[in-house]
Amino acid sequence: MKVSGACHCGKIQIEAVLIEGKVFACHCTDCQTFAGGPFRVMVQSNGSDFEIVGEASEYVKTSAESGNPRIQGFCGTCGSSLYACDLERSLINIRAACLEDSSTFSPKIHMFGSSSPSWLDKMNESDWLEKGLGSQKMLRE
Repeated sequence: MKVSGACHCGKIQIEAVLIEGKVFACHCTDCQTFAGGPFRVMVQSNGSDFEIVGEASEYVKTSAESGNPRIQGFCGTCGSSLYACDLERSLINIRAACLEDSSTFSPKIHMFGSSSPSWLDKMNESDWLEKGLGSQKMLRE
C-alpha cells in the first residue's frame, strides 16, 4: 500500500510503500513522551520505499526504552513527529497520524504494554464527546 502525508504545517511531505500488516501501537515511555499521550500508532516501510520532501530535523536517541539507538525525525517548524528508524535507515517507523486518512490504520500489535497506563483499559467507560468540551455526547462500542 502506497501512502502519503505531511507534517502539521505542510513543510515536509512523506511518501512510502508500507509493509503489509505492520501497524502497531507503541506504549514505551519514549513514545508516550513524544506523543504527549499513552501511545502512538506507527506503520512500517522499508527504507528504500520511503521518501521525504523537505528537510526533517533529526536527532539520535541513544538510550531508547528498547535499548536500541533510534533516529527520530520531526518537523523543525511545527514540531510534528514524523518517523523513527534504525541508524542504517533500513526500516522506517512512520507516525500514522501524519498520514492521509490515518484512521484506517488500526494497530494489530501493542508493544511495551508494561509501560501502558492502567486507565487505558477503561477508556470506553468514560464519556466521549463528538467535538470539544460542551459538545454532544456520543456512544462508543
